Amino acid sequence: MDGIAQSLGIIFSLGGLGVLFIGALLGIVVGALPGLGPSIGLSLLIPFTYSMSPELSMLLMISLYVSAEYGGSISAILLSTPGTAAAAATAIDGYAMSQKGRANEAISISLTASTIGGILGGLALLLLAMPLAALALSFGPAGYFAVGLFGLTSVAALSGGSLIKGLLCAALGLALATVGIDPIAGTPRFTFGHFELYEGVPFLAALIGLFAVSEAFALAEKHARGQGMDKSGVGHVFMSLGLWRETWRSMLSGSVIGTLLGILPGVGGNIACWVARDYARARSKGSEAFGAGAPNGVAAPEAANNATVGGALVPMLALGVPGSPTTAIMMGALIMHGLHPGPQLFAEQPALVYAILLGVILAAVVQYIVGSIFLPVLARTVLLPDGVIAAGILCFAVLGAYAIRNLMFDVWLTMGFGVLGYMMKKFSFPVAPVILAMVLGYLIESNYRTALVSSRGDYTVFVTDPISVLFLLLSLASILVPIWRAWGPRGRTARRVSA
Repeated sequence: MDGIAQSLGIIFSLGGLGVLFIGALLGIVVGALPGLGPSIGLSLLIPFTYSMSPELSMLLMISLYVSAEYGGSISAILLSTPGTAAAAATAIDGYAMSQKGRANEAISISLTASTIGGILGGLALLLLAMPLAALALSFGPAGYFAVGLFGLTSVAALSGGSLIKGLLCAALGLALATVGIDPIAGTPRFTFGHFELYEGVPFLAALIGLFAVSEAFALAEKHARGQGMDKSGVGHVFMSLGLWRETWRSMLSGSVIGTLLGILPGVGGNIACWVARDYARARSKGSEAFGAGAPNGVAAPEAANNATVGGALVPMLALGVPGSPTTAIMMGALIMHGLHPGPQLFAEQPALVYAILLGVILAAVVQYIVGSIFLPVLARTVLLPDGVIAAGILCFAVLGAYAIRNLMFDVWLTMGFGVLGYMMKKFSFPVAPVILAMVLGYLIESNYRTALVSSRGDYTVFVTDPISVLFLLLSLASILVPIWRAWGPRGRTARRVSA
């Protein structure tokens, strides 16, 4: 109780509230700028925390982390330019709503869902840190492989009506995921002599190119032809009662999915957003609206994104194992202050631990307050002419691509992906499966091969591991349910009616 009282005194002090608001504002800006995101934002922030106490530095980092995960949705909704990798799923329905003049609704859903996800993820961190961390330890390579395979079954939902095209795009994404150093043998592959590819195809370069640059080309084309979009301003960020009733279940399910997947090291919001979106689509009565501007297609991934923050902090605090690249940076900051994350931290620094546990919840609330004040101003970018938006997207894309590793190679690679994405859109090939497969490729391959190495080539390791069996069955169900819907009695009836 002394630790809780001390932590509350720190949080509600002038310095504590100040760093929460500063972190929220910086996080929204960093998240909205393509190519930055929470990891880079925290990396740039660490030098400024040297002279701060551990409690205040952690509050500042947590606030930036939470708000940056949300900030990526702003550019995703208004410009089809995901500011963070985890906002890629939001861009699909969010941008479609913006094109239909419903940007106000999409922004309000995004902010509310992110806040709810952050609060519920923080509550899970506060109440279930030790038990959930123990559960994460039970996942072996076979289990992680099955989790990745389950995530890959979302391709069916992202194929835009053509499963064949979706599978081809997913195959392209998996092929891109094999570029770089072999995770088992340690030898370079498919790099064609370019040392810049030793770490693999930069994911942010592909993300910015396929989503942002391709959309800039499309907007420039529309501007040249005089084809304007239906645009609307954002006057407020408060959801209507009707939107609440329509989306609250997706917010809740996305929060639960984000929290659980956030606990698994290496999974995080990049995968949780797609799984949450696919689950919301599967249980929605109007699943055909997904991809064309479904409010639940914004609510579910946005709740999952922010819920992963609390989940990712569970293994870091309880076990000293970072649950995401961002929490690895936070661990480095703690070590810089002479502290070592793990079970001993609960006994040695209770005030710090509870400041972190309670800080996640309060950071989500502060994010909502800051977003409510500043978002109507930021959202006015949607009213700009298409040509101006296209030029702005290209500028931010180039800056974001160069900021990844300070290499012009990444800029040219981003432009190449932009041309590819533009051609894919022209020929109605879905872009999302490429990104999904790139995200899951390394997780699937490395754990698949590790499981086989550990079992000496015995494939039964995938059906003897209970966690692996569970997710393999879920993957099978995720594949068979869409097939049954399309070719079952209802599907045949629907095709006869449409004919």
